[in-house]
Amino acid sequence: MMKFCFVLLLLIVSFGKVDAQENRNGFRLDTIYRFGAKRQVVKAPVKKSVPLKTSMIRKAGKWTLGGSCGVSFGDYTSVDVSPQVGYCWNEFFSAGGGVNYNYHHSSNQYDMNYLGVNVFGRVNPVRYIALQIQPELKGSWGKSYGKKIGFRYVPTMLVGGGGVIPTGTGSISVMFYYDVIQDECSPYGKNWVCSVGYSFNL
Repeated sequence: MMKFCFVLLLLIVSFGKVDAQENRNGFRLDTIYRFGAKRQVVKAPVKKSVPLKTSMIRKAGKWTLGGSCGVSFGDYTSVDVSPQVGYCWNEFFSAGGGVNYNYHHSSNQYDMNYLGVNVFGRVNPVRYIALQIQPELKGSWGKSYGKKIGFRYVPTMLVGGGGVIPTGTGSISVMFYYDVIQDECSPYGKNWVCSVGYSFNL
């Protein structure tokens, strides 16, 4: 019994070596036996496995259209609309720009409008995680404590990060930012800003 198992093992190893040799150079040597004919060897190409494409990986060289928006009402009213266009250089880095409008109102305190432009750079060090920097230049006007506020420029720079969830047509992002410039007229103040957005792959 032991001799039989040993011989069987040798046969298996021998056939494995032959099969490994026949698979060299991307081809498989399939042996075809014909009744009453000599042994013939036919080369047949082996189909190479192709990695599955998935929406989890951001495709390089693709434009995206997206942005964020938010509304809150009550004693403090806030409206934020920020459409953006971006370009994915590769699966790790994207950049772009856009416009944004902010409206902030607080009863008997202030009623301010902000309209501006922005550019952004985003890095995805690992899947589902994004780090972003977004310089902005806004024009502001309105009223504060009953006093009219003339038009003036307000520089801001949002720095932060968050999570990105890929979908079939784009991605959903939940980001947290902080304005590092802290201009006295900044609409963000000293608070962290939460932004929820969606981007479409074009």
